[in-house]
Amino acid sequence: MAGTIALKGPSGHEWSVGLVTNGDTLLLKDGWKTFVDDHSLEENDILIFKYNGNSRFDVLMFDQESLCEKATSYFVKKCEHTESARCNKRRKSLEESFDETNQSSDDVADDHRAKKLRSDAARTPPSRIQPSRSTSRSRRGIRRGKRGSRGAYPLQLKSRRREVTEEEKQRAQQMAVAVSSENSFIVVMRASHVYKGFFMSIPAEWARLHLPNKSHDIELRVKDNVWTAKYHYKGYGGGLTGGWKNFVLENFLEEFDVCLFDIVSGTEEAVVLDVKIFRVVEEVIPPSQVAQETSRGTGKRATKFVRDSGSEEDV
Repeated sequence: MAGTIALKGPSGHEWSVGLVTNGDTLLLKDGWKTFVDDHSLEENDILIFKYNGNSRFDVLMFDQESLCEKATSYFVKKCEHTESARCNKRRKSLEESFDETNQSSDDVADDHRAKKLRSDAARTPPSRIQPSRSTSRSRRGIRRGKRGSRGAYPLQLKSRRREVTEEEKQRAQQMAVAVSSENSFIVVMRASHVYKGFFMSIPAEWARLHLPNKSHDIELRVKDNVWTAKYHYKGYGGGLTGGWKNFVLENFLEEFDVCLFDIVSGTEEAVVLDVKIFRVVEEVIPPSQVAQETSRGTGKRATKFVRDSGSEEDV
């Protein structure tokens, strides 16, 4: 099998890499260093190779510590070495622009969305894993944000879930991969997806094949429940913002949970994605809201964790 193979990263670009034999072992050689450098890969990062035939592989990349997908891998450009710094700067600029857009569109509705969390049985978190009995009562743990002299701060959450194991993280990912298809994509939830910021990147190549090249609404469907999120398009990448936060809150998504997105319809008029949620921990314990307010006179920002009982603890 020695020769040349094509590795396609999450950005949709391909890198040619030489494949050589060393006894009974196949090694990636010529072009591999460029692939590693362009994606800022580090020792112990995790790569998943999916063979697509004709010596072509799709490659997913996960951070060595968090086991989350490396967000920057979606915005990689094929750069010459003299251009690498410029590409990294462009990639960082893209992510910052997403953060700014998400903050301006989401923060206005923080209070409203937090209060809209359903407490009736019909709106229990839709997933293949049922929540604990305390879930409905615990939803009161996410309350409207405080307002200080400088206005409202972006919503930020703190997990109250127990520490998860590496085996649980891997199992959730494996379950998602097992039911994935050519028309689906998988995202491992990161803190910026579910605790703060609330922006989730969509793989650029998948978006190019299935989504219109413009910002538009996307319906996220879990069983019979539907949420509308905003797809923010920047010309060379995009992701979910706006209603994505509401989807996260009402489905109690947490870091390391895995979501499988499968397109149902993708036209100029309507884009619908079916979402399957694979939790790393079966019991659902809604996170606490981190309430931030500016102390009068000092101008300093105070942080408080809002507990289920409604009491607050200074940090």
